[in-house]
Amino acid sequence: MQTKLIDQWYALCRDASRQRLVIVALSILSALLYLVTALGFTSSSSVATTQDSRHEIPAGFRAVAMQSVGPLPELRAGDYVDVIINATVALDRVLVLDVALQPGRQATVVLAVPLTNAPQIADAAALGIVALVLVG
Repeated sequence: MQTKLIDQWYALCRDASRQRLVIVALSILSALLYLVTALGFTSSSSVATTQDSRHEIPAGFRAVAMQSVGPLPELRAGDYVDVIINATVALDRVLVLDVALQPGRQATVVLAVPLTNAPQIADAAALGIVALVLVG
């Protein structure tokens, strides 16, 4: 059976005109497979969903990303929050640059903090001792 298939394949590709037809047919098949695969990975099937509106980092500020340890208020890019470290307000009215929500993971919040406070906030975020309070 296997030798019959190989013999038929060789018989099909024996002359140049048949070879061109086989190559064109295989190219079309490959293109269709690529198209089906590309359509399967649309934006609706993305793993991470982020807010559409991102803000730019103001001059003299740095972006600090942190993952929430506990529950967060309903945050969107453009909101302002107070940053609390060890029960004291470390920064007030900090701009939220981005909120990334990932299924099965903690939310990641990106804040624009002043350059002088960036190391303190980043260190506290790494230790997990930062709380955010939404400013109304």
